[in-house]
Amino acid sequence: MKKILIYGGSFDPIHNGHIKVAKKVKTALGIDKVVFELAKAPRWKTPLVESKHRLNMLKMALMPYKDFEYDLFEYNSKDEINYSYNTALYFKELYPNDELYMLIGYDQVNKLHDWYEIDKLSKLVHIVAYNRKGEEVSVDNISKYNVTIVKGPLYSTSSTSVRNFKSIDIDNNVLSYILNNQLYFASKVKNYMSIKRYAHSVEVAMLALIIAKNNKINKLSTFKAALLHDIGKEVDAKSNDDIMHKHFEEYCDLPKFANHQFVGAHLAKRDFKINSKDILEAIKYHATGNANMNKIGMIVYTSDKIEPTRGFDSSDLIKEVVENLETGFVKVLAANKEYLLEHHGDIHNRLTDACMRQYLDIK
Repeated sequence: MKKILIYGGSFDPIHNGHIKVAKKVKTALGIDKVVFELAKAPRWKTPLVESKHRLNMLKMALMPYKDFEYDLFEYNSKDEINYSYNTALYFKELYPNDELYMLIGYDQVNKLHDWYEIDKLSKLVHIVAYNRKGEEVSVDNISKYNVTIVKGPLYSTSSTSVRNFKSIDIDNNVLSYILNNQLYFASKVKNYMSIKRYAHSVEVAMLALIIAKNNKINKLSTFKAALLHDIGKEVDAKSNDDIMHKHFEEYCDLPKFANHQFVGAHLAKRDFKINSKDILEAIKYHATGNANMNKIGMIVYTSDKIEPTRGFDSSDLIKEVVENLETGFVKVLAANKEYLLEHHGDIHNRLTDACMRQYLDIK
């Protein structure tokens, strides 16, 4: 007889917190297999993206785990409401000789007495709840429905925080899927640029994330700066001039190409509520560079210049930056200087000059 854990949810999207809870419960109860049941139309919330996207992300997130799989009973159901009791009946038929467990949200323990056919459900499966620190639950319901409480750490990640651009604690393939399909926060970012510009920004963000991870730099802050770095690139001329003269008068003497980095920093703060100085500075100088660049700024600058779709073989430079940000940044800066001199001749402006004086030791 095997122990099968049914883990239902909207998974909008699935994140690493879901995986960690599943692993913790699996270990604590000696579960043999965890089956994720995607709620197509959950009664307690309205998913923000189509069920097909949530299913695709679920599949990606579960791929590394041999004892984790997904099921499509509720996904394929034609019923307007999918009750947990009906799902339990389905699993009992599927695994007639095995022991069934059903993981529910800790907050749902207080509502169990209102669940459809809860008395029958509690006899079909062992109801399990993961103890989330700081929440009180009904002792009566725990006793009456024989709920097993599994205690463990509180994971800060939530689907809401991922959707709202406040966490990227998700599988990298899921993150790529969100970006490529313009889901959640990515939809808003895409509104600021053309398809081609957005595709470039995605490449920059994903490369920046790798560099940040390997150099132990804040991943979320780096990712935000990289994904938003070009949101000022395609602003209309009037808005561009208005923002520059109102907020960045001291930089109006620079070449016009530099405007978008300042406009982008302004939009990041105004429209995306970014208040981190490190993120804003990284966006603000990603095109020209500057003296005393912060580490996130170095990552965004290099990722912007050497992301894989730039049209040249940047693999060696990427390797350099991934292995060591500071030395890699200097090599990318030198390579960019050489490229600009070859293709544009005069590359002088006070920000770029200051950057090269400091990092390339040019007098």
